[in-house]
Amino acid sequence: MLSRVANLIYWIARYLERAENTARIVEVNAQLVLDLQARQAADDPRAWEPLVFVTGSDEQFHELYGDKVTERAVVEFMLFDKRNPSSVLSCVAFARENARCIRDQLSAELWETLNTFFLRLKDDDFTRYAQLGAADYLAWIKCQTQLFHGVADAMIPRHEGWWFYDLGRHLERADNITRILDIKYFMILPGLQAVGSALDMVQWASVLRSCSGFEAFRRARRGDLDLVRVVDYLLRDEAFPRSVLYSVSEAEQCLARIGPGDGQPAVARARELIVKLREDIRSADIKAVIASGLHEYLDGLQLRIEQIHVAVQRAYITHRPAATPDQLQTQGA
Repeated sequence: MLSRVANLIYWIARYLERAENTARIVEVNAQLVLDLQARQAADDPRAWEPLVFVTGSDEQFHELYGDKVTERAVVEFMLFDKRNPSSVLSCVAFARENARCIRDQLSAELWETLNTFFLRLKDDDFTRYAQLGAADYLAWIKCQTQLFHGVADAMIPRHEGWWFYDLGRHLERADNITRILDIKYFMILPGLQAVGSALDMVQWASVLRSCSGFEAFRRARRGDLDLVRVVDYLLRDEAFPRSVLYSVSEAEQCLARIGPGDGQPAVARARELIVKLREDIRSADIKAVIASGLHEYLDGLQLRIEQIHVAVQRAYITHRPAATPDQLQTQGA
């Protein structure tokens, strides 16, 4: 497969997974604000600023919207702002442009699903979001991305193109689950008196629901919702499809199926990084991780996932020196 085609397919998956997970990040924050009975304080930066921090977009947000952080500004920035390359609209637009460039490689159903999603989304704004309500609007975004992934699963032949697609989807998913966890723990962690309270359990339930994991958690981990149990489940569960460990393991399998590529040392480096990450997550002691700093641990996971991405690009796509983190953050179609 041509490296250009492989890269376009890889980024289609990453962009759509990023769009879905951005919707999930907004959803978990909106639910947490409701749980804290803070709707009357929607303009309080403490309610919405965590989102732009955990996505690493705080500098760009303040350049575009100034210092006043409101629900409207954050939702516009994360869902609809074309100037934000990681907004839902930008991600869907980038994915559509990539798909347009390789339409001869895709089924008609796959193209029509993505094109219809973009056309329905492109004129939306905060007013539309508010009219439908956060829950219904964000559920629609999630359903559209899941529809595309479902059509892709049914239509893309299991050749190299599929493995690049699945690799991109799982690397992006692993990264974004750490960010959803970070919102609750680092930026919205209650005071010590609230830890273990009914409110704390309601908030952790919101985090699980935002990952579509509440019912699965209840079946697999009977007992109370608390910090250690939820973090362990979302990081280390080997059966839950949205856990970080599951996603990294799937990405590892995709790399194995893609094959040796052109540069053996670069391919070996990518595999080495992903195997080590999987082993470290599987053997992690969650209580020790929390005691030493969960936020720092999650930051470290994000950096390691980024290193894997850079190694994959160097092994199969660019065949040049690795891209910088800034280049990863701003890459377009």
